[in-house]
Amino acid sequence: MIVSITKIELRSYSKLIAFFKLNRQIIEELKNSNCKQFKVTGSWDGKDWYTMTLWEDEKTIDHFYRNGTHLEAMKQAKQFSSKIKATRIPNENLIPWKEAKKLFVAN
Repeated sequence: MIVSITKIELRSYSKLIAFFKLNRQIIEELKNSNCKQFKVTGSWDGKDWYTMTLWEDEKTIDHFYRNGTHLEAMKQAKQFSSKIKATRIPNENLIPWKEAKKLFVAN
């Protein structure tokens, strides 16, 4: 199993509505995908947003990321985000947010 964790830093608060709209569509797509589990959280100031998903293998992750709403989101990401970081770790379950966020501190 593989945990994929993404951090998105919004350019400004004015981009929140566009981000939420696109993120809601991706979440609906996740619900209908081969994703085993997922969760989403934001930072206290609303500028940083994190998504964590659990997948069976790399092939399944890549298929989701390169199709549908997620593919469109990647094309539009520069409009609302100043930085996007992602990492994947082998694990049988989603990890705590505190642990996940630490993965981006050194990056």
